[in-house]
Amino acid sequence: MAMIQLTALDWLTTIPKVIALVLGIYIVRLAYKGHRRNRSKPLLWVAIGFALITVGAVSEGLLYLFGFAPLIIATGTGTSVTAVGFLAIIYSIHTAK
Repeated sequence: MAMIQLTALDWLTTIPKVIALVLGIYIVRLAYKGHRRNRSKPLLWVAIGFALITVGAVSEGLLYLFGFAPLIIATGTGTSVTAVGFLAIIYSIHTAK
């Protein structure tokens, strides 16, 4: 298996994705802990939403960087997963009433 050579531009776009991944995992962990502590369904949906948003943001870069998909497909996939994550958060807000 050949090593992937990352250019400066690749690193410039990868580092923010890694930061987003770490922050996303932290937010998901906090929301899930809140769900478990309070037995709150809305917090579970917040955790699911942020997990999907994080996966969407990171998957876009991975799909393109490792050559699994062209840029347009990678962007469409990442954006679609992110949109579903936002829908989960909106659902959590509406079920909290």
